Amino acid sequence: MKKLFGLRPLLLLILAFGLLLSLKATVKAAPLNMPDGTVFDPIYYADTYPDLKAAFGYNEKDLWAHYDKYGRAEGRACTGSTETVGSVKVMKDKTLFDAAFYAAAYPDVVAVFGTNENQLYNHYKKYGKKEGRMAFEGQVVNATAPPKVLTGDATYYIKINRRACTVTIYSKDESGNYTVPYKAMVCSSGNATPIGSFSLGGSARWLQFEEGTVGQYARRITGHIWFHSVMYYKRSPDTLLWGEYNRLGTVCSHGCIRLAEVDAQWIYENCEAGTIVEIYDDPDNPGPLGKPEPIRIDGNDPRRGWDPTDTDPGNPWKSEE
Repeated sequence: MKKLFGLRPLLLLILAFGLLLSLKATVKAAPLNMPDGTVFDPIYYADTYPDLKAAFGYNEKDLWAHYDKYGRAEGRACTGSTETVGSVKVMKDKTLFDAAFYAAAYPDVVAVFGTNENQLYNHYKKYGKKEGRMAFEGQVVNATAPPKVLTGDATYYIKINRRACTVTIYSKDESGNYTVPYKAMVCSSGNATPIGSFSLGGSARWLQFEEGTVGQYARRITGHIWFHSVMYYKRSPDTLLWGEYNRLGTVCSHGCIRLAEVDAQWIYENCEAGTIVEIYDDPDNPGPLGKPEPIRIDGNDPRRGWDPTDTDPGNPWKSEE
């Protein structure tokens, strides 16, 4: 009996360790840098507190609102301090950093500092942050940081009519000038969208916003102004904010240029860094190719969580065409 009794603590320890591993395995999304500097992991927060998970699921916006209003005062934990999610890490100073992303995004840094994580992080702290470089995929960088302009001739030239909510892509003529209207897109701009000429910078497959939503296929225009798709509740193409999608073609964004998924993906894949983006106002003339008619989604349609233009093979709009 003593031997069996002595095994009980060991068995309990093994069970506890297995449970801990299973809990860690559920963490799928990167922690977020919130506006007040808090590192917040919505998946960790939901999984740690079943009452919140039952109420909010994995909705990042609602979970953050709860923590900000109540959870902090209640002493709830908002992130695992040493948790690593994918290749994104919470560093000792609470900064989020993805060494693999940083190395892939900035080969000029790798050429000098190599791929050592500590060397790359030291570069980001000393130089990269001031230069407006991104520390992880989807980071919204300081709006005052100048875009990194790359030399060389771009394939296309992009003009955004801010008031007509139209994007026109131009290609080169036989003389090498951007005079050939190639493609038109309907968009949503905002009152904070700047007027002027800019140069496309970095990109993000999914872009995280401060309010907790995300966008697909983002390309930075300048500072915190990006091209991106209409927003989603989380990094899943079936969580579209369809009400916002129905506002495409109007001035309604916080300053970024919102696009249908197919158009955001086209710019993401075809317009290299250094492409010139000209933003201007002409409400009476959308451009030489006109303004495409945006698709509207019926709120009663069970497919409403998907962008109708999304090229994802799982898109129910495509399977029913």
